[in-house]
Formats: sequence, structure tokens, C-alpha cells
Amino acid sequence: MVKNVGIFFLNILILALTACNSIDSKPIKENQIQDNDIEIFFTPGVACENNIIERINKSKKIDIAVYSITNQDITNAIIAAHKRGADIRVITDRTQAKGKKSLIGTIKRARIPVLTNKKHKIEHNKFAVFDDIHIVSGSYNWTENASKYNSENCIFFNQPNKEYSNRFEQLWNIYKSD
Repeated sequence: MVKNVGIFFLNILILALTACNSIDSKPIKENQIQDNDIEIFFTPGVACENNIIERINKSKKIDIAVYSITNQDITNAIIAAHKRGADIRVITDRTQAKGKKSLIGTIKRARIPVLTNKKHKIEHNKFAVFDDIHIVSGSYNWTENASKYNSENCIFFNQPNKEYSNRFEQLWNIYKSD
């Protein structure tokens, strides 16, 4: 048994080292790792926030599923995108949406459709789909604390098989019907 566990972990280590060797050795700046269509950023710092805002500013359709939104700059970008005609929907956690720092009320007052979890105990997703192609996901909460103080990450990539779009639709339909 112990020997099998050791072999298992050895195989995991070999896979991890192989994966690390396949990443381009480009210089890392602003806590960024880039490999073809994948960008990875870490906090504290504004790289996640700025890249989310950049994608919001460029997109015509945005589906957002996040645990919490307290970041004023991201909220301003969402509202500005809505005003310019972008199709935006937001799913968030019902408890977080009621928090005193939450900006969900501001987003709702801008007449952007927002749904909160009714079936699941916590809506803990942290992803957005831009124009049905581009994805941001990771541990990054769309909050001021995430950018300023927390150790979090965000990963930007293109979805190959619409997994995130399908999951968003599934959640939207669940929360809409309850």
C-alpha cells in the first residue's frame, strides 16, 4: 500500500515537472505568467482587476458568476458596458449581495439583471464569460480586499467547449425558476 502511494506521488511529481518545462520562459512582470492564450495574475495588486475591466470594456456580452462584488472600479465598468449596450447578466451569492459593502444594489439599480442563489447554500463561483469565448476564473473575488490585501489568482483563457457558458446558463435557469 505504502509503495503504491509513493509511486502515485512520484507520477504526480513527474507530471508537474513536465508541465513546468513546457511553459515558455518569458520574463514575468506584474505577477503575470503568459502561455499562448492563457494569462495568470496574482494579488495583492491590480492586475486581476485591470484585466477584468479591460475585458468588460471590450465585450458585447458578459455573463458574470461571482461570490461577491465590492470593487467600485469593476462595478463602474459593468455599468458603463451596460450603458453602451452590452448584454450583461450577474449571478451572485444572496448573503454576500446583502452585505454592507456589496455593490449588487448599484448594479441592480442600473437595470442589469441579477440573480442570487436559491438552490445552493453558497454561490461561490468566480468566473465571467466574455462574448461566449473569453473566460476569467480563479480564486479572485471581485472585491477591493482581493486587489489590495488578499493572496488570490485569476486566469484568463478561451473556453474550448462552452463549459463555462453552459454552466452559467444552467445556474441562471435554476435561480430564475426558484
